[in-house]
Amino acid sequence: MENVSMDRPKRTLLYSSVMALYALLARLVFRMRFIGREHIPQAGSYIIMANHVCLLDPLTLAMCDRSREIHFMGKKELFRNRFLAWLWRQAHAFPVDRGKMDMTAIRTAMGVLRSGETLGIFPEGTRSRTGEMGPLLSGASMLAMRGRVPVVPVYIAGRYRPFGKMTVVIGAPVPFDDLLAEGVNKETCDRFTARMQDAFVRLRAQSE
Repeated sequence: MENVSMDRPKRTLLYSSVMALYALLARLVFRMRFIGREHIPQAGSYIIMANHVCLLDPLTLAMCDRSREIHFMGKKELFRNRFLAWLWRQAHAFPVDRGKMDMTAIRTAMGVLRSGETLGIFPEGTRSRTGEMGPLLSGASMLAMRGRVPVVPVYIAGRYRPFGKMTVVIGAPVPFDDLLAEGVNKETCDRFTARMQDAFVRLRAQSE
């Protein structure tokens, strides 16, 4: 696969500033608590993925790993405005066309993983309008298996409302080494996707 060079600052002022402000908001306003941070890999690249119900979810997902900055896939519509596109890219986001096999986004994602960075994905592909988690797309499984990196599932429970209560449960990486022995193909990716779906069900139960 083609190597993708990326500008990867370890710490950026914008990212750090936004996360510091959001940490206060999450703790004081949303009363957010985190369970399972010990499951976050301490070294090497990995994929972190979560259910998606609100535009604030990327910030919440970023708070799961306080030691490094996360690169996110974002729908291409978020990048139509030139200023917003610049802003998203400063925050390590890159566009993906959800309506097709976006090879540019796939190469960028693989570049993130090859560079030892963290990739954030919302595997439903879009926000849930009901609050219930929808079926997962297989693209996340394909990236993980091709990149051979750990996949950490995260379930965000609760609503973003002032002085409510939210729980973020971080699960152990979902195993797939046995599937790699059979090769990376549609069948093995689908089986890994089913494992991830089961992991989210367990995390949801743990959040209640």
